[in-house]
Amino acid sequence: MHRGLRLALGMVIALSLASREGRAQYYPGYGWGGWGGGGSTVQGSIAQGLGALNMGAGVYNLDSAQANAINANTVEQWNEYMFLAQQEANRREYLRRARIMKRDSHSGDALYKQVSENPTERDIANGDALNAIRDQVTNPKIHSTALRLIKTPIPGEVIKEIPFENASEGVTISLHQLSGEGAWPIALQGPTFAEERKSYQDAIARAVKEDEEGNLSPQTLRDVNAATSRLRAKLEANKPADKMQYVEAVNHIKALFGMARMLEKPQVDKIIAELDMVKETSLGSLLAFMHTFNLRFGPATTDAQRAVYEKLYPLLDEARDKIIGEEKGDTKGDAPVARQNNLNRAPDFFQGMHLDHLERRSSDNSNNNNQGNPNP
Repeated sequence: MHRGLRLALGMVIALSLASREGRAQYYPGYGWGGWGGGGSTVQGSIAQGLGALNMGAGVYNLDSAQANAINANTVEQWNEYMFLAQQEANRREYLRRARIMKRDSHSGDALYKQVSENPTERDIANGDALNAIRDQVTNPKIHSTALRLIKTPIPGEVIKEIPFENASEGVTISLHQLSGEGAWPIALQGPTFAEERKSYQDAIARAVKEDEEGNLSPQTLRDVNAATSRLRAKLEANKPADKMQYVEAVNHIKALFGMARMLEKPQVDKIIAELDMVKETSLGSLLAFMHTFNLRFGPATTDAQRAVYEKLYPLLDEARDKIIGEEKGDTKGDAPVARQNNLNRAPDFFQGMHLDHLERRSSDNSNNNNQGNPNP
């Protein structure tokens, strides 16, 4: 098995064990003092959002057969899929801003170029300029060892001031595409599933709208998971005679549950708490951490956060030049779209995982998130 994949699966299993023992902690060797070391790579050893999917949950106790289902090629495709989805989310956001400013669609492209190449103080303060660089250095086109080259030291107290936010927009867009007309597998099409499909589509439409306007509410997450559960129940009650059609439908539902897990904000506070013991890390470790847990730079709302962004931006810009070099312009073009022909990648990635665990943990975490945050 691909060495990097073994590391990824080791991280999953370790998180499972940590959860059973009542701990939600980093897999040993992947903390702030060691992330990116030991030969690990961004595209090779971790699938984007894997950490967010598994943090403190312990849902994927993978045996060898399941592990083999998630091969190195699938991980690579998953990273590319999620990258494209995030870029589509970025593109929609710039178009939305252009509409607010009553400008044409080309203004969205101009905003993207400004944020990427010549950001204003506001672009830096709201995190857009930093996120643009984050996207460029984790672009699947860039060599997978890229982040290991970013050795710039970062004090632990700097990271504690960063207002991380969950990168959920790309996930909601992907789920919207996975549930669009023509995207459903054959076994879930037809009038028998019409009510369940509509229920799911309505829940995802609300999620997309909320995501564009701010944060997803716990109620919307519960609605998404409940609609997925109804799809599963209806499928079990109306199993198709064709076994392959049934398997295809089950894998599709697994993807819906699994990606819904990625909409939940990972509990990164426990990881950041490690910085009390590690006084200094690297810029590469910071970016790898954000990539793994599907995080982005949120808007700075305090003077301390704005000061941190002002210090981080030139460091990120310098790192981008070092990593991308002459290829820098190639990663700054128009944001690509998560095309329809990429939709098979999510079911492929989740097919080796337990459907019962995916459904139960999605439901449990939605309830826990609501209890911990009654006023989102």
